[in-house]
Amino acid sequence: MSDLPRPKPKPRGKPLPVTVRQAEERDRPRMVEIMDQCWEATWMPFMPPAVPARYRSENLGRAFVEHAWQTCRVAEADDGKTGVVGFSFLLDRQIKTIQVLPDHQRRGAGRALLEDAEAELAKAGHNAVYVECDVFNARAAVFYRAMGYEETGRIDTDILGYKVATHVFEKKLAGT
Repeated sequence: MSDLPRPKPKPRGKPLPVTVRQAEERDRPRMVEIMDQCWEATWMPFMPPAVPARYRSENLGRAFVEHAWQTCRVAEADDGKTGVVGFSFLLDRQIKTIQVLPDHQRRGAGRALLEDAEAELAKAGHNAVYVECDVFNARAAVFYRAMGYEETGRIDTDILGYKVATHVFEKKLAGT
């Protein structure tokens, strides 16, 4: 199975220093906005029409955030005005998701969230971490490879009833 063509990288924007912290209840609306914008930009262009329709009709971004926000970490811009620009969600030794607002990608927030996730997993006693990335999300695959992750396999995942080929990446954690 071959990968889709790699997209040209978006130009790097001016770095946006962020602080990664535990999500708080006040972050929930922004996390829903991030989830929805990321779905619109990353997944929906590759899905049949029924998938985006279901995502919207069932308000799945909000449902995810309501279920997971208490265990998420957020990246908040240090400029005092931009607010939260991304979040991560960990489960066991897996990084389930890293979401960064499309307008703030390639400015350091994803890297900060990934490094924070790795540190949190190492602190919890894990010696390796894995992450799954759909094959059409080529930018994320390039990012994980650049951050030292190795592809260890491919699986088929189900996104709202639509089968998608997915990379599995793994990385040994330093100091473990």
